[in-house]
Amino acid sequence: MSSWDHLRTELDLWQAAGRVATAWWRDDDAVTVTPELETLLSFEQNYKVPLALAVIPANLQDDLVERLAETLDTRVLQHGWSHQNHMPEGRKKQELDDVRDICAVVADLRQGFHVLESRFGNRFLPVMVPPWNRIADDVVAVLHSLGFCGLSTFNPRKVAEPDKGLIQVNTHVDVIDWRGSRGFVGEDAALGAMVSHLAARRTGQVDKAEPTGILTHHLVHDRATTKFLDNLFSMEHSALSWLRIPGVFPWQ
Repeated sequence: MSSWDHLRTELDLWQAAGRVATAWWRDDDAVTVTPELETLLSFEQNYKVPLALAVIPANLQDDLVERLAETLDTRVLQHGWSHQNHMPEGRKKQELDDVRDICAVVADLRQGFHVLESRFGNRFLPVMVPPWNRIADDVVAVLHSLGFCGLSTFNPRKVAEPDKGLIQVNTHVDVIDWRGSRGFVGEDAALGAMVSHLAARRTGQVDKAEPTGILTHHLVHDRATTKFLDNLFSMEHSALSWLRIPGVFPWQ
């Protein structure tokens, strides 16, 4: 039985229970238009799978603003400020850290918020995507006061209801093998993670209402990654629904 068969079997179980397995797609580290990003935008258009693009405000280029104005469903999320690590040696990389004074972190986030809001208008959603999916608790506590309504990291969320004024909707399937080849993680691993989260939702082991999130990083995609995403997004099953990002966040 192939990994694709396992996914279809899991979706069949959702269908038999009269439920729809919701999913969404986030791509990180966008600053400019590249051939790899164009490929993702073609997937969004051809397969009607809406893309939530986490943009690094400090490095934003004009061509990305102009290109996204041509798309129908792409929405912009804030990917920190400059994707710069501030942690000392020996600690995991983190930009939204607990090392600097909180005022310095807040200043960066305010500036980034202004850049994205002014350049993208209503395509910008006030959702924070921390670089490296890490964020200090003190920073989380001030996000709502800065105008953010959402937070997206990695792994199943622990808080289903709004916490500190934020709704958290995470990603759960990373298609890149960061600790190994830094290329495609492989069909078995990617689909295994997707099936695992869907099954955990279906059986109530994690929050049933949190859509299963696919995480991509277009800047490092290889041919195998692109082929996998093409196959995933083109797959049809009546129990699988890809959400447009405003549908994920209730305030939209």
